[in-house]
Amino acid sequence: MKLKVSVRELCQIAMLIALAFVLERHLPILSLPDLRITLSFVPMMLCGMLFGPVWGAVAFGAADILGWPIMGLTPIPLILLSRVVQGFLYGLILNRENLTFRTHAVTNAFSTQIICGAVLTTLGLAHFRGAPFLPLLWMRLPQIAILIVLSLAVFPVLVRLRNAMLKAGLVHHKRC
Repeated sequence: MKLKVSVRELCQIAMLIALAFVLERHLPILSLPDLRITLSFVPMMLCGMLFGPVWGAVAFGAADILGWPIMGLTPIPLILLSRVVQGFLYGLILNRENLTFRTHAVTNAFSTQIICGAVLTTLGLAHFRGAPFLPLLWMRLPQIAILIVLSLAVFPVLVRLRNAMLKAGLVHHKRC
């Protein structure tokens, strides 16, 4: 695994982290006590596409950690783990030159939302609230389904954006 990163790439990753933070904490699509839908995954998907699984994991974890003191939130380690795994999966699945909708978009959407959204995040919330896992999972299923659909919807746009950035020389494809 190649972990070298230039100052320019570090700045690009930092900008994606900042964008994910703003989308998560300040511009949610829907924010209810038990249902929160945001587009914070979009810059993290792009980070995984461009910089690979390690930087995807670091970026999504950093975006979550930034929210704790700034927003006055209580750290939930399993949710942090969920974000790190989700960022890793973005890079693992989407850091390819030729991305296809059927293979990569569907695999990405379902694996990240089942592993991270349904299992790890729900476990973290259940532990934090002292609530049983299964009823909480049933409450979270609509959110998970909506996030799968959103992930599938933004995939073609992100692939076009990534390809335009590569063509313009704004980034260099890193296969990690």
